[in-house]
Amino acid sequence: MSSLTFTCNDTNGELEVRFDPAVAAPAPDVATFNQALVDSGFGNLHIYQHALTGFINACGTASTELTAVIGKRRDGEFSLKVAADLMSARLTLIPPQGGRAVAGAVRAALQEQGIVHGILHNQLDAALAAGACEDLIIAAGNWPLDGTEARFEALLADKDQELSHVDEMANIQYRDLGHLLLVEPGDRLMRRTPAIQGCDGIDIRGQTLLAKPVPDRPFDKNLQGAAPAPDDPDLLLATIAGQPVPMADGVIVNSVIEVPNVDLSTGHVVFAGTIRISGDVKAGMRLDVTGDVFVSGTVEAAQITAGGNVAVKGGIIGHADTHFAGNVLTPSTARIISKGSVQALFMENVHVEAGDSILIHGSARQCELVARNEIIVGKKNPKSSQIVGGSALATHRVKVGLLGSPNGIKTRVQVGFDPYLDQVLHGLEQQQQRKLGDFEQVLKLITYFNKNPHKNVGGIGAKAEATRLRLLEEIDSLGAEQAQLSEKMGSIDKARIEIGTALYDGVEVRIGNQVWQVLDEIGAGTVLVRDGKITVRA
Repeated sequence: MSSLTFTCNDTNGELEVRFDPAVAAPAPDVATFNQALVDSGFGNLHIYQHALTGFINACGTASTELTAVIGKRRDGEFSLKVAADLMSARLTLIPPQGGRAVAGAVRAALQEQGIVHGILHNQLDAALAAGACEDLIIAAGNWPLDGTEARFEALLADKDQELSHVDEMANIQYRDLGHLLLVEPGDRLMRRTPAIQGCDGIDIRGQTLLAKPVPDRPFDKNLQGAAPAPDDPDLLLATIAGQPVPMADGVIVNSVIEVPNVDLSTGHVVFAGTIRISGDVKAGMRLDVTGDVFVSGTVEAAQITAGGNVAVKGGIIGHADTHFAGNVLTPSTARIISKGSVQALFMENVHVEAGDSILIHGSARQCELVARNEIIVGKKNPKSSQIVGGSALATHRVKVGLLGSPNGIKTRVQVGFDPYLDQVLHGLEQQQQRKLGDFEQVLKLITYFNKNPHKNVGGIGAKAEATRLRLLEEIDSLGAEQAQLSEKMGSIDKARIEIGTALYDGVEVRIGNQVWQVLDEIGAGTVLVRDGKITVRA
């Protein structure tokens, strides 16, 4: 006969134990107590361990009957967490201890929360069967799938390979200096892949989440020398012979001219196309073309503006005595402005602005270099190439062998900031201010007609209202464009300066908004921003 008797209160679920020392049995220890608890059918109740320990200790010295509450029957519990975006629901289950399970309550809670979509029945059923889980996702919505914008793929690779060859009389390849790519009427220029619209999503309450509409952008309507194929509107063909200039949404084909030199015999050249110069561009001359410029000789203190690329087989040499205070080049020196890339053998006292990249085979001395993509100095001799004096600004990368000089000549280099966006933003702000001024005048006119309706004749009031709506749309559009551009202003995640041999003191490094004045010579490495600080990585 056991000396232990267990009783569970039907009202409050408390488990009471009674010890009778008169029974001829030894005082229970933990093992015999737990076995007696199981044998009595109460092994699955929640036990108060502290109370149990105290009771067993008291039994060892008891001479009279002892009773104590040592546990309690507990029902299962659960919590259901619905994400704020209604895209998931998570379940935590605490199993019952002698009490009732909560499977029915969980399913009722799902109904009460309005969760009707994306219920993961296998996971839910398995959790309810096990009686326990923690932060388990039991319902998941479907996010909308983004569509694909129209894509434009240039088809000029074959033509490009045909025109590439090695100039055996030079130390560098003709391709490296920017060859001219020509096409004939009927040549394939670009393939357009139409946009694919996205798929709508749905949250766990069955509400539709609309996918962002994707505009199906066509070829640019103002393409010179190119048009869609008659039997395939997504294929762009050349309509004239000339030099193709790829754009984001089309290709322009420019005609090409050739001259021996640009000097007093030709005068200034302004041309809607591409130009090849077999000789030199002399000092004081101005060259303005919409296509590419290829110079077989050298460029002196001239001015070149190109809608495409500028490739100079020799060097570009400006006036050495044209610096104001602060190492700023005057407008009368060599100035190259290109919407594409600029390439040359070397540069001295030159101001260069490139919409893409600047590529120099030798060195850049006392130059102002601005590139929207990257500046690479030393394509053939990366370790001995040099940027000394002046400035070099690029959005993504500057690569050179030697940056600065052992003499500490002031040299400034900057990456991680688009040098053109600030100018574009300023222009957009000016446009918006003008539109706001016009909008204010239209509002005054509308107010006047509201106060003097007899003056509103000939539909002028309706025209004023239409103008107000148009200006409002244009102002909002300009504001959105400014916001989009502003997000790109400080992109420094991938910006870097690659040093092949040495970085000298006297160099000022800027990456985004971070500035570093180099005070000691440093060897080869990559300069970048990590954890908000400029760092040199060997």
